Amino acid sequence: MAEAVDAVASMAPVDPVAAAWAALRRYALDEEGFSCILADAMGRSNAMGCDVRPMWPGARLVGRAVTARPAGTELAAVFDAIDLAQPGDVVVVEGPGAASVAFWGENTSLSARNRGAVGAVLGAPCRDVAAHARLGFPVFATGATPRAGVFGSRGETQVPVSVSGMVVRPGDALLGDENGVVVVPAERLVDVMAVVPEALARDRAIQAALAAGGTVGEYRRATGS
Repeated sequence: MAEAVDAVASMAPVDPVAAAWAALRRYALDEEGFSCILADAMGRSNAMGCDVRPMWPGARLVGRAVTARPAGTELAAVFDAIDLAQPGDVVVVEGPGAASVAFWGENTSLSARNRGAVGAVLGAPCRDVAAHARLGFPVFATGATPRAGVFGSRGETQVPVSVSGMVVRPGDALLGDENGVVVVPAERLVDVMAVVPEALARDRAIQAALAAGGTVGEYRRATGS
């Protein structure tokens, strides 16, 4: 009976979106600097600028975006987005142009972790940098400042936001590592993950040629790539 149940289960259709998410998480865990491969798989695009960077060494994240667009220096939208977060989500905060104000700190990392969020990406500074490292909570931001925003009451959540030149919409996939943050639009995730093996194979072929003493130029001439 158990064998019959297993056989039926093995015949169940595979959800392509769930499979793509599983592949993204697996690659993020197994492949060093996978953000580079992921950007390559999208035509060397969809990466945030170098101003958004990990706030502690070894910080990595992969998850689904839940977004906040603060009003001025008010933090209300950030708090609301955290409360909307589901396990596996990444809180993405649009920077309102206040480069001297932090929109994330230790208390928001604790709050987000309590909701099951797996990280935060900010188009603005954060504070309490050492605390994020101690908590093991990945925070990607434009820098750090001790000055926090005010609580306030204004702002929007679950709307498209702009962070370092990239538009992030609720539900988009984000991957962050030591190189920065890559955004995969939700509707493209299945197609992008389908071409990742090819991008990985191409990178490994170049690495093998270099390990054998060659150069990138020689490889390109030999392969016509």
